[in-house]
Amino acid sequence: MALAAQDDCGSQGAAIVKNAYPAAQEIPDQGFEVDGATIKVSASADDDPHAVVCRVWPARPELTLVAVPLMTRQSDDSNEGDLELLVVNSSDSAVRQRLRLPHLMNDDALYISSIAFDTARYRLAPGNMAFGLRVSLRGSSRPNPFGETTLWLFRIDDKERLAPVLDSLIVSSNQGEWDTNCAGEFHTTERTLSMVPSAGNAIADIVVDETNTTTISKPDKDGTCTDTGTESSNSYRLHYEASAYRAPEGLKRPE
Repeated sequence: MALAAQDDCGSQGAAIVKNAYPAAQEIPDQGFEVDGATIKVSASADDDPHAVVCRVWPARPELTLVAVPLMTRQSDDSNEGDLELLVVNSSDSAVRQRLRLPHLMNDDALYISSIAFDTARYRLAPGNMAFGLRVSLRGSSRPNPFGETTLWLFRIDDKERLAPVLDSLIVSSNQGEWDTNCAGEFHTTERTLSMVPSAGNAIADIVVDETNTTTISKPDKDGTCTDTGTESSNSYRLHYEASAYRAPEGLKRPE
Protein backbone atom coordinates (compact mmCIF):
# COMPACT_ATOMS: atom_id res chain seq x y z
CA MET A 1 0.00 0.00 0.00
CA ALA A 2 1.46 3.35 -1.05
CA LEU A 3 1.78 6.14 1.48
CA ALA A 4 -0.27 9.30 1.21
CA ALA A 5 1.37 12.04 -0.83
CA GLN A 6 0.99 14.68 1.89
CA ASP A 7 3.65 15.51 4.47
CA ASP A 8 2.33 12.99 6.95
CA CYS A 9 2.83 9.28 7.38
CA GLY A 10 -0.78 8.26 7.98
CA SER A 11 -1.22 4.74 9.27
CA GLN A 12 2.19 3.65 7.91
CA GLY A 13 4.28 5.71 10.33
CA ALA A 14 4.54 3.05 13.01
CA ALA A 15 5.43 0.37 10.44
CA ILE A 16 8.21 2.54 9.03
CA VAL A 17 9.67 3.14 12.49
CA LYS A 18 9.54 -0.56 13.38
CA ASN A 19 11.26 -1.49 10.11
CA ALA A 20 13.96 1.15 10.48
CA TYR A 21 14.55 0.70 14.22
CA PRO A 22 13.93 -2.94 15.21
CA ALA A 23 15.06 -2.24 18.80
CA ALA A 24 12.59 0.61 19.29
CA GLN A 25 10.22 0.26 22.23
CA GLU A 26 6.70 1.56 21.78
CA ILE A 27 5.55 4.15 24.32
CA PRO A 28 1.76 4.42 24.68
CA ASP A 29 0.41 7.72 23.30
CA GLN A 30 3.94 9.04 22.72
CA GLY A 31 5.59 7.06 19.93
CA PHE A 32 8.80 5.09 20.31
CA GLU A 33 12.05 5.16 22.22
CA VAL A 34 15.37 3.88 20.89
CA ASP A 35 18.92 4.39 22.18
CA GLY A 36 17.85 7.24 24.45
CA ALA A 37 15.97 9.11 21.72
CA THR A 38 12.23 9.61 21.34
CA ILE A 39 10.48 9.17 17.98
CA LYS A 40 7.05 10.73 17.65
CA VAL A 41 4.58 9.40 15.10
CA SER A 42 1.60 11.68 14.50
CA ALA A 43 -1.52 11.34 12.34
CA SER A 44 -0.55 14.74 10.92
CA ALA A 45 2.87 16.34 11.24
CA ASP A 46 1.71 19.70 9.91
CA ASP A 47 1.77 21.39 13.32
CA ASP A 48 4.50 19.36 15.04
CA PRO A 49 8.11 19.79 13.83
CA HIS A 50 9.25 16.92 16.07
CA ALA A 51 7.05 14.26 14.46
CA VAL A 52 8.04 11.87 11.67
CA VAL A 53 7.35 13.28 8.19
CA CYS A 54 6.76 11.20 5.04
CA ARG A 55 6.27 12.07 1.39
CA VAL A 56 6.00 9.91 -1.71
CA TRP A 57 8.73 11.03 -4.14
CA PRO A 58 6.86 12.11 -7.32
CA ALA A 59 9.95 11.58 -9.50
CA ARG A 60 10.15 7.98 -8.21
CA PRO A 61 6.74 7.10 -6.75
CA GLU A 62 7.91 3.61 -5.83
CA LEU A 63 9.95 5.33 -3.11
CA THR A 64 8.83 7.31 -0.06
CA LEU A 65 10.98 9.89 1.70
CA VAL A 66 10.92 9.89 5.50
CA ALA A 67 12.39 12.36 8.01
CA VAL A 68 12.73 10.98 11.55
CA PRO A 69 13.48 13.46 14.38
CA LEU A 70 15.43 11.57 17.07
CA MET A 71 14.88 13.81 20.08
CA THR A 72 17.14 13.36 23.10
CA ARG A 73 15.94 16.41 25.04
CA GLN A 74 12.85 18.63 24.79
CA SER A 75 11.80 21.61 26.90
CA ASP A 76 10.08 24.97 26.55
CA ASP A 77 13.45 26.70 26.15
CA SER A 78 15.45 24.39 23.89
CA ASN A 79 15.56 21.01 22.17
CA GLU A 80 18.28 18.58 21.16
CA GLY A 81 18.25 15.79 18.63
CA ASP A 82 19.42 14.37 15.32
CA LEU A 83 17.42 13.98 12.13
CA GLU A 84 17.61 10.73 10.18
CA LEU A 85 16.51 10.59 6.56
CA LEU A 86 15.15 7.33 5.18
CA VAL A 87 14.24 6.26 1.68
CA VAL A 88 11.77 3.37 1.89
CA ASN A 89 9.70 1.30 -0.50
CA SER A 90 6.26 2.82 -0.92
CA SER A 91 4.77 -0.67 -1.11
CA ASP A 92 6.09 -2.32 2.06
CA SER A 93 8.06 0.40 3.96
CA ALA A 94 11.32 -1.56 3.69
CA VAL A 95 14.32 0.76 4.17
CA ARG A 96 16.47 1.30 1.07
CA GLN A 97 18.77 4.14 2.17
CA ARG A 98 19.36 6.14 5.33
CA LEU A 99 21.46 9.11 6.42
CA ARG A 100 21.74 10.57 9.92
CA LEU A 101 22.23 14.33 10.27
CA PRO A 102 23.68 15.00 13.74
CA HIS A 103 22.27 17.88 15.81
CA LEU A 104 19.96 19.12 13.06
CA MET A 105 17.02 19.22 15.51
CA ASN A 106 18.90 21.36 18.05
CA ASP A 107 17.29 24.73 18.73
CA ASP A 108 16.98 27.35 21.46
CA ALA A 109 16.04 31.04 21.07
CA LEU A 110 15.33 30.33 17.41
CA TYR A 111 13.02 27.33 17.37
CA ILE A 112 12.38 24.85 14.57
CA SER A 113 8.87 25.51 13.32
CA SER A 114 8.68 22.94 10.51
CA ILE A 115 10.47 20.17 8.64
CA ALA A 116 9.21 19.47 5.11
CA PHE A 117 10.30 17.67 1.95
CA ASP A 118 10.75 19.64 -1.25
CA THR A 119 10.13 17.36 -4.23
CA ALA A 120 10.55 19.88 -7.03
CA ARG A 121 12.36 18.42 -10.03
CA TYR A 122 15.98 18.95 -9.09
CA ARG A 123 17.39 17.13 -12.15
CA LEU A 124 21.14 16.81 -11.73
CA ALA A 125 21.60 14.74 -14.89
CA PRO A 126 19.52 12.33 -17.01
CA GLY A 127 18.22 9.67 -14.62
CA ASN A 128 19.73 11.45 -11.63
CA MET A 129 17.28 13.41 -9.46
CA ALA A 130 17.75 15.09 -6.11
CA PHE A 131 15.14 15.88 -3.48
CA GLY A 132 15.07 18.68 -0.97
CA LEU A 133 14.52 19.10 2.75
CA ARG A 134 13.39 22.47 4.11
CA VAL A 135 14.03 23.39 7.73
CA SER A 136 12.25 26.50 9.04
CA LEU A 137 13.27 28.49 12.10
CA ARG A 138 11.31 31.18 13.92
CA GLY A 139 12.02 33.66 16.69
CA SER A 140 9.65 34.42 19.54
CA SER A 141 10.38 38.14 19.92
CA ARG A 142 7.52 40.40 18.82
CA PRO A 143 9.56 43.64 18.52
CA ASN A 144 12.34 41.77 16.67
CA PRO A 145 10.57 39.28 14.39
CA PHE A 146 12.71 36.65 12.67
CA GLY A 147 12.04 33.75 10.32
CA GLU A 148 14.30 31.65 8.13
CA THR A 149 14.03 28.57 5.91
CA THR A 150 17.07 26.62 4.76
CA LEU A 151 17.21 24.03 1.97
CA TRP A 152 19.22 20.83 1.79
CA LEU A 153 19.45 18.66 -1.35
CA PHE A 154 20.16 14.92 -1.39
CA ARG A 155 20.61 12.27 -4.06
CA ILE A 156 21.06 8.53 -4.23
CA ASP A 157 24.62 8.13 -5.50
CA ASP A 158 26.20 5.53 -7.80
CA LYS A 159 26.81 3.23 -4.83
CA GLU A 160 23.13 3.42 -3.81
CA ARG A 161 23.93 5.61 -0.81
CA LEU A 162 22.00 8.67 0.29
CA ALA A 163 24.33 11.65 -0.04
CA PRO A 164 23.96 15.41 0.55
CA VAL A 165 24.76 17.64 -2.44
CA LEU A 166 23.75 21.02 -0.98
CA ASP A 167 23.37 22.06 2.65
CA SER A 168 21.89 24.96 4.60
CA LEU A 169 21.13 27.27 1.66
CA ILE A 170 18.89 30.07 2.97
CA VAL A 171 15.91 30.22 0.61
CA SER A 172 13.74 32.55 2.68
CA SER A 173 14.44 34.98 5.50
CA ASN A 174 12.69 37.87 7.19
CA GLN A 175 13.75 40.00 10.10
CA GLY A 176 13.06 43.43 11.47
CA GLU A 177 12.76 45.78 14.37
CA TRP A 178 9.70 47.84 15.26
CA ASP A 179 7.89 49.52 18.15
CA THR A 180 5.05 46.93 17.97
CA ASN A 181 2.70 49.71 16.91
CA CYS A 182 3.91 51.06 13.56
CA ALA A 183 7.43 52.46 13.30
CA GLY A 184 10.04 49.97 12.18
CA GLU A 185 12.21 48.49 9.46
CA PHE A 186 11.86 45.04 7.94
CA HIS A 187 14.07 43.04 5.58
CA THR A 188 12.97 40.06 3.49
CA THR A 189 15.00 37.80 1.19
CA GLU A 190 13.51 35.18 -1.13
CA ARG A 191 15.59 32.81 -3.26
CA THR A 192 14.46 30.42 -5.99
CA LEU A 193 16.51 27.64 -7.59
CA SER A 194 16.59 26.46 -11.19
CA MET A 195 18.68 23.73 -12.78
CA VAL A 196 20.66 24.74 -15.88
CA PRO A 197 23.16 22.86 -18.09
CA SER A 198 26.79 23.08 -17.01
CA ALA A 199 29.46 24.08 -19.52
CA GLY A 200 32.11 21.68 -18.25
CA ASN A 201 30.41 19.19 -15.95
CA ALA A 202 28.02 16.31 -16.45
CA ILE A 203 26.07 17.55 -13.41
CA ALA A 204 23.84 20.60 -13.91
CA ASP A 205 24.56 23.96 -12.33
CA ILE A 206 22.06 25.63 -10.00
CA VAL A 207 21.07 29.23 -10.64
CA VAL A 208 19.87 30.99 -7.49
CA ASP A 209 17.73 34.08 -8.13
CA GLU A 210 17.46 36.39 -5.14
CA THR A 211 15.02 39.18 -4.32
CA ASN A 212 15.66 41.49 -1.37
CA THR A 213 12.98 43.81 -0.02
CA THR A 214 13.32 46.50 2.64
CA THR A 215 10.17 48.06 4.08
CA ILE A 216 10.15 51.09 6.36
CA SER A 217 6.97 51.77 8.32
CA LYS A 218 6.18 55.03 10.10
CA PRO A 219 3.16 57.12 11.00
CA ASP A 220 2.36 60.06 8.76
CA LYS A 221 1.24 63.48 10.01
CA ASP A 222 -2.28 62.13 10.48
CA GLY A 223 -1.05 59.18 12.50
CA THR A 224 -1.77 56.67 9.73
CA CYS A 225 0.88 53.97 9.41
CA THR A 226 2.48 54.05 5.95
CA ASP A 227 4.98 51.71 4.30
CA THR A 228 7.81 52.60 1.94
CA GLY A 229 9.56 49.74 0.18
CA THR A 230 12.69 49.24 -1.90
CA GLU A 231 13.69 46.12 -3.80
CA SER A 232 16.89 44.71 -5.27
CA SER A 233 17.84 41.46 -6.95
CA ASN A 234 20.90 39.27 -7.43
CA SER A 235 21.71 36.01 -9.17
CA TYR A 236 24.25 33.33 -8.28
CA ARG A 237 25.43 30.25 -10.16
CA LEU A 238 26.43 27.22 -8.10
CA HIS A 239 28.76 24.62 -9.61
CA TYR A 240 28.97 20.96 -8.66
CA GLU A 241 32.48 20.33 -7.34
CA ALA A 242 33.85 17.22 -5.59
CA SER A 243 30.41 15.63 -5.03
CA ALA A 244 28.53 18.75 -3.85
CA TYR A 245 27.46 22.28 -4.77
CA ARG A 246 29.54 25.08 -3.28
CA ALA A 247 27.50 28.08 -2.17
CA PRO A 248 28.92 31.45 -1.05
CA GLU A 249 28.98 31.77 2.73
CA GLY A 250 26.51 34.65 2.63
CA LEU A 251 23.85 32.33 1.18
CA LYS A 252 24.24 29.66 3.85
CA ARG A 253 23.16 29.51 7.46
CA PRO A 254 26.21 30.03 9.71
CA GLU A 255 27.27 26.87 11.51
